[in-house]
Parts: sequence; C-alpha cells; structure tokens
Amino acid sequence: MNKRILSMMLALLAIAGAVSSCGDAGTGETRQTNVVDNTAAVTDAEEAVEDNGRSGVKDNLPDDLDLGGQTVRFMVRAGDLDTSSEFIAEATNGEVVNDAVFARNQAVEERLNVKIEFNPLNVNRHGGFSGDIRKSVMAGSDDFELVANGLYDTVPLSMEGLFLDLLTLDYLDFEQPWWNQTFFEMTEFNGHNYLALGELSQTMISGTFSMFFNKTMFKEFYPDDPTLYETVKAGEWTLEKLISYCTPLYRDLNGNGQADEFDQYGHFFTNTKTLAADSFTGGANISLILKNTDGTYSFGGINDRAAKFYELMNTLLFENNNTCRTADNNETVFNTMLNGQTMFATWMLTGVNYLRDMEDDYGIIPMPKLDEAQDSYTSYCHDGSSTFGIPSTENNPNTAAALLEAMAAETYRVVTPAYFETALKGKYSRDSETSQMLDIIVEGVYLDVGYIFGNSAGHPIDRMRTVFSSSTQCEKAISTMTKGEKTYLKKMNDILEKFDALE
Repeated sequence: MNKRILSMMLALLAIAGAVSSCGDAGTGETRQTNVVDNTAAVTDAEEAVEDNGRSGVKDNLPDDLDLGGQTVRFMVRAGDLDTSSEFIAEATNGEVVNDAVFARNQAVEERLNVKIEFNPLNVNRHGGFSGDIRKSVMAGSDDFELVANGLYDTVPLSMEGLFLDLLTLDYLDFEQPWWNQTFFEMTEFNGHNYLALGELSQTMISGTFSMFFNKTMFKEFYPDDPTLYETVKAGEWTLEKLISYCTPLYRDLNGNGQADEFDQYGHFFTNTKTLAADSFTGGANISLILKNTDGTYSFGGINDRAAKFYELMNTLLFENNNTCRTADNNETVFNTMLNGQTMFATWMLTGVNYLRDMEDDYGIIPMPKLDEAQDSYTSYCHDGSSTFGIPSTENNPNTAAALLEAMAAETYRVVTPAYFETALKGKYSRDSETSQMLDIIVEGVYLDVGYIFGNSAGHPIDRMRTVFSSSTQCEKAISTMTKGEKTYLKKMNDILEKFDALE
C-alpha cells in the first residue's frame, strides 16, 4: 500500500471519534459497535499496516488504469454482523475494521476512477440469494456486475452457465496471495473457472473453524503440563491429546449420580447434527471427495485414515463422560464454557463475539490433528463464506474484473490486517500467544471438493454430521459413510458432465 493510502486510512481513523456508528445497510437494524479510543486505533492500524509484511505486496493492475467514472453494482449480503462488515462502511466510526473497509472502498474508487454501488440483501452468512441471481441472468437482465454470495449457494450456479469464465478476463491474477489457491484448484474444470474465493471474503477468515479453551480451567487442572500453545507449536496437538485432557475432568456437580447437562466435562459438542462435525473433519484433514490427478474422483470417507478418525471421535464424544452434549448450537454453543462447565468447545473464529463477557481467560488454538504424522494443522472454513462471480449477462466484464482484483488486493493490504492483526488479535484474544495460534489457523484453511460442491455432490459432510449425532451412528460410521459412496461419485460425474456441456 502506498503512503497516500496509508495516510488516508490513518486520517480517517483519527477523525473517527466525531462520527457516530451507522446502521447495517439493508437490515433495518442498528449495528452494535465498540468505539475505541482514537489514539489507540491509529496506533493499532499503523502497526498492522506497517509490520504485517503485506503493505509492500503489489498487484499487477496497470498504474494508469482508468474506468472512466463508471458505476459498478455489487450484490452482497448484509443480514448479520459477519456479512455486513465485509463490504459496507458508510462512514468512519472508530471501529477499526469498519474504518479499514471504508478506507479500502474509497482507495479503490479513487485509484480506478470508479463508483462502487453496494446493493445489500438481508441475508446472513448461513444463507444466500441464488434465486435472485438465477432469475436476473435467465431473464437476460443486466442488474449487477458482481456478486458476493454464500459458497454453497453459489457453486451450483456455476454449472448452469450463469457466470463468466474468470480465466478469460483481463486483470484477475489468481496466483496472488489474496486469492485462495485451494478453492481455485478444486473448482477448475477443463481449464475454466467461474468463481473466486479469497480475503475479500472476510467471512472466509471469520468462518474458519477453531478450538476455544478455558485457559483458567486448564491451569487449574494441569498446572505442571506445557501450555496448549506449546503443545500446538511442538506439533503434538492431536485428537488423542484432546481426549487425554478431557477424560479426568468429569465431575458430578449436582450430585444426582447421573451425567447430565449440569455437570462438569472436558468438552462440549451439540447433541444433534452440527457444524462442529465440519470443524473436526477439517482439522483431521479427512478428504471426503478426492480430486485425482487424472481428473477423476474417489471417496475418502471410508479409508484407514477415516476409520481411525471415527474411532477417536467415538471416544471423545461418547466414552468416559468426555463430552457434554446438549441442543445448544450457533450463538449458544459456548454456554457451558461461559459457565465454567467445559474446558473445550469448537466453532468458527466469529465465536469470539460470544466470549466477550467470559470471566475466565480463554484461548484459541487450531483444531487437533488426527495424529502427529499429519503434516500440519488444517481447517475448513464455513461453506457460507462469500464467493465471487461475474454474471454472464455483464456487458463490461473487464471493468468488473478490474474492480474485483483491486478490492481483493486492497483487502489483503488493509482490511485483513485490521480484522486479524488489530481487531481479532488485539481486542478479543487475551494473550500474545493466541496471535501466533491465529496465524497457524488461517494458514491451514483448505476446502474439500465434497464440501465446496455441497448438495450438488450429495452433501457428504451432512452424512458426517449424522455420524457424530449419536453413539449408535458413530459406531457404524464406516457402513453409514459407505452407503453414500456411489451417490457421491455419481454426482461428481454429473458435475463433470455439466461443466463439459458449458464448453
């Protein structure tokens, strides 16, 4: 990022205290913001921009690129805090991420001589607006130049010819670090690619699955053990290690002689189908559908590695009172941790918003590996993360492509540092080592083919969620997963045929 943009961003932060917070566009609700001290905001922003190693990373857009004052219409979601904070900032308000988004949007408009018109829909991170996209494109309308919609809701549209092949357009450079390379590889068919995912999708980062732990409880019960941060850095944070910490923690707090929701446990996991299943599957690096080098696919849910995974998860979830299981989910997933009843729980990074009032200290670490032989810590990001496409009815696709690349690059340089380095690390994490853990977590983001294509591929992750919904299901995991194999592979062949037909 050049000095002019940095100066503008810091100047915006400096005047933020004089501006009140604004409502969420398109929702009709008031956004709740935590206004911070201006001096601290400027200092934090300056450190994030200068020290994160990103500010000097340049894009390949021409220096003299001028879009002639055109207006680019961008359809986005804004139905909750996660989605509304990705793109829309009507003014500065002293909240670091909001002000970084505002600075990014202004910098891109000034640089390209373009006007960005965000059209927000009241849709949250768990939803999408594929119906609106399909209706517009099928009608031959030219209603918008860009869309940012939930991954699982958008990917099926790419098989219907509703988006342009991004590889045929000028300006987009998918080798740049602001684009997710794994997603690009998994969604490429016959040399064509119709969608993109990257750091412009703030929901990709906030949607990365992680493990949260009660730091106070850990110190109380394991005062002589290495910290969990040390265990992670040593490569020893595994499912077996997690189980070993959970087993001794059970206490019958209400003295009724039964393990119930009022007792103390090591771990929390929802007692129905839950996204927590996604988090452990990604952490153990279990590939549901494997994309082979010859372009074919195979099913990875029933091999030896998967069998070991199911065995360990059965122990964690259903043996020795390791895990408290209630119907709590989504925003209530941390109830037992907040009450000091459990040491571990897992959710997306956005879960920090539910722990602001936690009295005990907490920490954030990667999801445990299957075993120490696993090369690195890995994680899924939520399949509701925003994914980008340019509709096939677009009359000026290279204009849309230029804006998309510029916004992605500026997000990498400005917004991600503000969110990750300043807001997430500084405001919510309670120790410096958590910052190192967050780096490891985000670096390990990957996406499985079966996860990306979701319902179009038979939704194998949903079957995995079923496996972990009860002890009976978990004990017969291999047979349950085997029943889906033919369906998944047939549907992947159907997907290939649909992409072939687009040619």
